[in-house]
Amino acid sequence: MKQYKVAIVGSGIIGMTCALYLSKLNNIQITLYGKFPKHSAYKTTAILKTSINLFKSIININEDDENIQKLKKFKIIDQLRSQEKILDFDCSELEMDCFAYNIKDTLLSDKLISQIKKSKKIIHIDEFINSINNNLQEVIIDYKGKKNHHDLVIAADGRNSIVRAINLISVERLKYQENILITEIEHSKHHENTSYEIHRNGSLLTSVPTSDNTSAIVYIDNPENIKKKTGRILSDYFNELLGSYLGKIETNRTHNIFTSETLRVNKLYTNRCILIGESAHVIPPIGAQGLNLGLRDIEVIYNLLNSYQNIDPGSKIITSKYNHLRWSDIYKRYKSVNLLYQSMMNYNFKNFIIRNIGMITLQKSKTIRNILLQEGMVLKKK
Repeated sequence: MKQYKVAIVGSGIIGMTCALYLSKLNNIQITLYGKFPKHSAYKTTAILKTSINLFKSIININEDDENIQKLKKFKIIDQLRSQEKILDFDCSELEMDCFAYNIKDTLLSDKLISQIKKSKKIIHIDEFINSINNNLQEVIIDYKGKKNHHDLVIAADGRNSIVRAINLISVERLKYQENILITEIEHSKHHENTSYEIHRNGSLLTSVPTSDNTSAIVYIDNPENIKKKTGRILSDYFNELLGSYLGKIETNRTHNIFTSETLRVNKLYTNRCILIGESAHVIPPIGAQGLNLGLRDIEVIYNLLNSYQNIDPGSKIITSKYNHLRWSDIYKRYKSVNLLYQSMMNYNFKNFIIRNIGMITLQKSKTIRNILLQEGMVLKKK
């Protein structure tokens, strides 16, 4: 069987996951470029139940690990008007034991790095690339004056992708006026494996369990409001919104702040190159869709390379088919999550009517609730 050389540019969580997953293919030699990542101590990833098997096949991960929390319930508290509306979702509605597994990015990254270092099928080059030269026969990557030749390049180098820029792939990018604050809280009540999402006019507050009495916090608001909420003021704010569910709350004194933005490319491939993860799509942190969207990118390219082992992985047959298979899912998630985000942040009467109809429908219709949950979990319809 002919051997092919695949380069993965970007060694973040998606890049490392892709390298390990593709290394299971016997005819693929992997080279991973880039520095290993450093993550916020508070940022977590909710791996959907439907995606966990991918990680179980490449790293030592146990759903019962005390550092991994099962997300069994999801509560949306809509406070956009004076009359509060609450939506409760339970994994039992889908006959599942949980919706997702929440894990700190630092822990997940450490597990991936450990496995990368052990792998005999992955060459890790701890350098950033300088340039890429594509032609019909191969791709030449230059780093620190050295050159490597590959059949396919997979761009996993994030929202500011060098690979995407070099290949002149155009992108639709929008920076929202809000910022995202990430931290961790301690609370006196057990979270009961529940994630809380509080929608307010112009802001969103989400808590996701990290251990029995701690939860990760994602707080989205305009920069001025976030700037005002420091120290005790921030703790008081979290107590006001989450105290009735989680008890007395203490806030970690430190936090990280990021810009809220969204991004989507106009195509997922060019000559001998495909885009995955945030090099291809960035969406607001709602409903655990971001990383899981990237995981589905990886699954599709793996299935393609596995099904067409006798075809050059950089050929247009593969790259265009990848684009075709991923486009609908990415477009649908991008549009729906951004629509939901904008309906919260840009509050007006039209958005209120649409949201109100949606909330009432979801409260009353089990069928529509199940359709929504199946879509969110990417479950195949029976």
